Amino acid sequence: MEQAYSDPVDHFTLELAREAKRLELTAGGEDNDPERLLAFATFVLSELAARGLIPDERPAIGCWAAPRSTGN
Repeated sequence: MEQAYSDPVDHFTLELAREAKRLELTAGGEDNDPERLLAFATFVLSELAARGLIPDERPAIGCWAAPRSTGN
């Protein structure tokens, strides 16, 4: 059973664990598929960049940055 977390760092850790489980990765690493490891690394880096913890060379503009509609 997964524990509910309130701390943002713990929430991020839970997200990482879910993605690793989804990709069927293990801590030992010897039997991990290289493509799945690359997918996990890409996920981790994109999440860190989204949180502003590492630079993002190609930032994506979110919907919050879209101009407001002028019509009703």
